Amino acid sequence: MNILRIIGATGAATVLLSATVRAQGPGGILPTPQDSPNRQGTRGANFLHIPIGARGGAMAGSIGSSVAGPTAWFWNPAGAASSESFSLSAGRQNLYDDLGLAQTYAAGSIPLLGGVVGMHLNTLGSGPIRRTTELNPFGERLGGNSFEWTSTVVGLGYAKRLTDRLSVGGQVKYITEGIPDANTKWVAFDIGTQFNTGLYGLVLGGAIQNVGGTARANGALIQRLITTDDGSQLPEARRVQFFTNNTELPVEFRLSIGTDLLGGANSLFGGAGGKNTLSAEVSVSDATDYSTQYGIGAEYGYRNLLFVRGGKRIYNDDRDRGGVGQVGLAGGFGLRLPVFGRSVRFDYSYEAAGALQNIQVFSFEVGK
Repeated sequence: MNILRIIGATGAATVLLSATVRAQGPGGILPTPQDSPNRQGTRGANFLHIPIGARGGAMAGSIGSSVAGPTAWFWNPAGAASSESFSLSAGRQNLYDDLGLAQTYAAGSIPLLGGVVGMHLNTLGSGPIRRTTELNPFGERLGGNSFEWTSTVVGLGYAKRLTDRLSVGGQVKYITEGIPDANTKWVAFDIGTQFNTGLYGLVLGGAIQNVGGTARANGALIQRLITTDDGSQLPEARRVQFFTNNTELPVEFRLSIGTDLLGGANSLFGGAGGKNTLSAEVSVSDATDYSTQYGIGAEYGYRNLLFVRGGKRIYNDDRDRGGVGQVGLAGGFGLRLPVFGRSVRFDYSYEAAGALQNIQVFSFEVGK
């Protein structure tokens, strides 16, 4: 009965929270008769949806209930509460093959103030883009030959284990994106929880992310100096700024349910202390700017040294999925090596993205 109550309560919370997210629909954007209505492209800072870390990439994003260490600041802040000593994680993601998009992140956690305090940095760069104007459509030299679109988030968070089964965490984030002299800035927060039911290795994880206000683009590029000449000897110069619309953040809700199938003390098939471990996880995510998505992932471990992972991301929209495995299918591996009493991890993942080629992620982590 306890597990039924837990799942029932979690389901109710999911309905209420996702309803809140859906209530922030785009509004005012009308589809054509040929297109079904959707929420894509209606929010700023969309890079916040791009996963970080090779483990999460290989398992198709289904790690919200099992994530631990510094990468938890992206997936679910509550998972950072597991850090028992100073931990550091970093990685680089090559997005969509030869499009030149690169994402870099770094995160750290340290036990402090009765819990765990951490920071993370996540930045996405477009690579060089040729600068053009109306008068010089093939390139502008006066302002430099190129520029770059950059999206960045810096977060400061705190996580704590309230009991041996329940962890909570939250963080404040400063987000900015745009080009030089024309960018938008927001402040947002995340909150998450992980709960170990104690039954068959079942763990529940949930997080609400990117909750914040609206912001407008500002900068020198959207300002002009206008000189008014009314015939007097002292013409007046005034600086004006173009009107830009308020842009909202992509609020996102994640729910994950994971279980240890083999190798843990409460595993479904027992085998605690053995050489082999096997876990699986399912997830659902919903946001103000995309349709509900689902994921399923699994991880096999040998002696806690070698890991093989796989997953499938299921999209609930009208994107072209191509053939079997062309979109959303992911896989990867990981190595964990003890070095001077600490754990050094290297992970790699590959995810098929259809017409956008592929996503490759390389991760490195040092911890207890």
